[in-house]
Amino acid sequence: MDQSTQGLQTTIRPRLLVVAARHGLAQYERDRSLARVLGLPIGQPLPCPGAALTILTRREAELDHARRHHDAAWHPGEHVMVMTALLHEARLGRADPARTVA
Repeated sequence: MDQSTQGLQTTIRPRLLVVAARHGLAQYERDRSLARVLGLPIGQPLPCPGAALTILTRREAELDHARRHHDAAWHPGEHVMVMTALLHEARLGRADPARTVA
């Protein structure tokens, strides 16, 4: 288990946020959803799961900071999308550790 996956297991988030993200996994399509969450231009290749996990972990920490500080710029839907992508990338990395490095 790498450091970012280990950090995921110790992360404390509101139950509703985590449950919503888990439900989002059923309809998550990496090619479409990850590009949108990361803000990648059309046609740009997606990062490997390990790199995506690092980017998503940073982005989720920023969103959580905004949530905890009642920042008006925080959007729950965006936070759920990032958490869903984060959970998917973590599962993808665990399922095929060779794909996490590219």
